[in-house]
Amino acid sequence: MACEIIRTDGAVVYARISGVMRIADLQALQSAGMDVLKQGIKARLLVTLQDFQGWEKGEDWGDVGFQISHGKDIERMAFVGEEKWKDDVFAFVGKGLRSTQIEFFSPSALKEADSWIRA
Repeated sequence: MACEIIRTDGAVVYARISGVMRIADLQALQSAGMDVLKQGIKARLLVTLQDFQGWEKGEDWGDVGFQISHGKDIERMAFVGEEKWKDDVFAFVGKGLRSTQIEFFSPSALKEADSWIRA
């Protein structure tokens, strides 16, 4: 799998995605988020994109059931990676189309991303 759940610290799920992301990776992120939501708190997600190569072609990325059911319960998302992925990531997660605060940080700003996700 391209997605590794590093740890969960309170409301914050820390994950790393390397290589090509697949549906199973998205499901792993959603599962980790659900574990936080089951505690009765809004979830936050900090994803580090390391050697990220995009999304697997041919997968059905159109299933928005999780977002419809739980989108309002995801308070913030931060992505840390190469600037070239910023617009694609924002499109993938629907920045501007949902109430979740979503930001993108360069790899050199990892500490800033961590501070922002916890604010």
